[in-house]
Amino acid sequence: MDKAIVAAIAAKEARIGLRNRWFALYTVLFAILIIGFVAVALSGSSLTGQAGFGRTSAGLLNLLLLMVPLIALTIGAQLIAAERQDRSLDYLLAQPLTPLEVYIGKFLGAAVTLMLMLLIGFGGAGAVMAVRGGSGGTGSFLVLVALTLLLGLAMLSVGYLISSFSRQTAAALGIALTMWLLFVIVGDLGIMGSSMVLGLSPESMLSLTALNPLNVYKMAGVDLLHTSLDVLGPAGIYAVDRFGSTYTYLMLGLLALWVIVPLPIGYWLFKRTDFQ
Repeated sequence: MDKAIVAAIAAKEARIGLRNRWFALYTVLFAILIIGFVAVALSGSSLTGQAGFGRTSAGLLNLLLLMVPLIALTIGAQLIAAERQDRSLDYLLAQPLTPLEVYIGKFLGAAVTLMLMLLIGFGGAGAVMAVRGGSGGTGSFLVLVALTLLLGLAMLSVGYLISSFSRQTAAALGIALTMWLLFVIVGDLGIMGSSMVLGLSPESMLSLTALNPLNVYKMAGVDLLHTSLDVLGPAGIYAVDRFGSTYTYLMLGLLALWVIVPLPIGYWLFKRTDFQ
């Protein structure tokens, strides 16, 4: 694999992504929501005499749980499927490039686009914090930014996996939206319902929780931001008691696996779909 070719494909994909109308729409929407939330949160903190961002981090965590997976999944789902549908992928693969160079380059380019989109929104929120005097939560805010970028990459990988075998953009987006609904809604409700019906132990609930990257993100965020452990439920509390100081590293490792594992699976499907 030629790193220069991968970098060139990534740069091309990033330029295409930055010119896409969806990039502007997602960036503006994300920035408005996160800046508005931080401004309101800091106003509320000032009224209660508790300036800073730390106490509002849990609320922002829930907002990011909805927004970031939706954005990343839909971006990833269109990467290969859109070019496969308009036949531009055939032209790209006809060049003296290996499938792996194309696959990795396109993912890296999309990752750069997604990271820039999220950082623009977080940068605006950070500016509001600086102007409003919310520096007391700077550390928590930076931790939240880093953790959210990791979540974005994980959901981008899942969306890219969907795109690797989808022949139509509409079908890929439909699957991505279904996955988002499953992660956001069925995840927590399903675990709660299963635990009530089947009488699951905390160990079993923790195993089911680890299968949902959004739950892993929330559990890691609650611990890193030092918010109340009550929001974790029995599975999270059991995990803290069971793993102690290694709990945070375990959650971060699980989230990193959601970034890594879908990529080789997607590459295998990509080769089966386009190189038969």
